[in-house]
Amino acid sequence: MPMKTTIFLIRHGETLWNREQRCQGFTDIELSEKGLAQAERLAGYLSKISTLSAVYSSDLSRAKKTAEIIAQKQGLEVKADPRLRELNQGELEGKNLQSMLSSHPGLLEQWAKEPAVVVMPGGESLSELQTRAWESYREITARHQGQEIAVVGHNLCNTVILCKILDLHLNFFRRIKQSSSALNEIEYGIFGPVIIRLNDTHFLDGI
Repeated sequence: MPMKTTIFLIRHGETLWNREQRCQGFTDIELSEKGLAQAERLAGYLSKISTLSAVYSSDLSRAKKTAEIIAQKQGLEVKADPRLRELNQGELEGKNLQSMLSSHPGLLEQWAKEPAVVVMPGGESLSELQTRAWESYREITARHQGQEIAVVGHNLCNTVILCKILDLHLNFFRRIKQSSSALNEIEYGIFGPVIIRLNDTHFLDGI
């Protein structure tokens, strides 16, 4: 029987732009004080339930810092991969919903109805994001068979990976929620990937 492989797929802690509901994308925004506290709490919880063999992360600082806090408690170094970055939102980065309604009303209407076909102006589509993120995720999973690994990404990055695992069409990506510092656990066994937990934040109580 093959050995069990476990991937902890994690969203980074909160940033100020998360709080202000601004599009972040490729923009390199740091964790807020609350985000740092969330990452510490998450790292403490992970150290109790798992001995990790490796920690991977997007190269953007909000994800990488979250990963570094996790890795430090496990005596590991973070391996950064730009393919795990958030969706490149191009001209929309830094904008909140109100400003996008003013500048790109037609795009938002299409994003609401059929998001899979939308290409962000000056950015990329969910399909392009899924292609690069899944390539990285698949390589990591294959490289660490029989081990427990943490992968720290972003809201949409994690969501499209989970859509791929579930064979869920990208038009329905909103059926999956990813809160700040959310923990997802995917276990690989003889029947392939099984999602053990999804968007778990119980360890953040009080933050």
